[in-house]
Amino acid sequence: MLTLKWHLPAVLGILALWLMENSLAVNITGSVGSNFSVSCSYPETYQNNSKYFCQMSGSFAPGALRCVHITQPETRSGRGRLALLDDTSAHVLTANISTLAPEDSGKYWCGVDIALLPDFTSEIWITVTKEQPQEQTTDRFTEDPAGEIMKY
Repeated sequence: MLTLKWHLPAVLGILALWLMENSLAVNITGSVGSNFSVSCSYPETYQNNSKYFCQMSGSFAPGALRCVHITQPETRSGRGRLALLDDTSAHVLTANISTLAPEDSGKYWCGVDIALLPDFTSEIWITVTKEQPQEQTTDRFTEDPAGEIMKY
């Protein structure tokens, strides 16, 4: 006879796989030379966890963005042209990229480190165009209970 303690890890594992498979990607466009911000919301339960923003494209050029971690709540962290701010009261991680370059185009992950489970992540696709920089905007995205991505 199996007990609940043996079923719980299996259920959590299946739930985590389902969540990973059902995450939606967000597509954002910015122009060369402009400054760019993207904000990712996360559940309140993870406000004290480490967070990260990583570029998953194949560019390894000097100064290319790769990955920045933030380990303390309500702090800033940065590397090169990428800076992160974790606003735990709003449950939002904001990534600021200065002076966008063509090589900044690609896939990014905005994530929360979760021990012993898959991380809570958001997939973001950034496209950098050659248009003249325009007024900077900050896009915020969140997922409602029905699983739809909302921009606010």
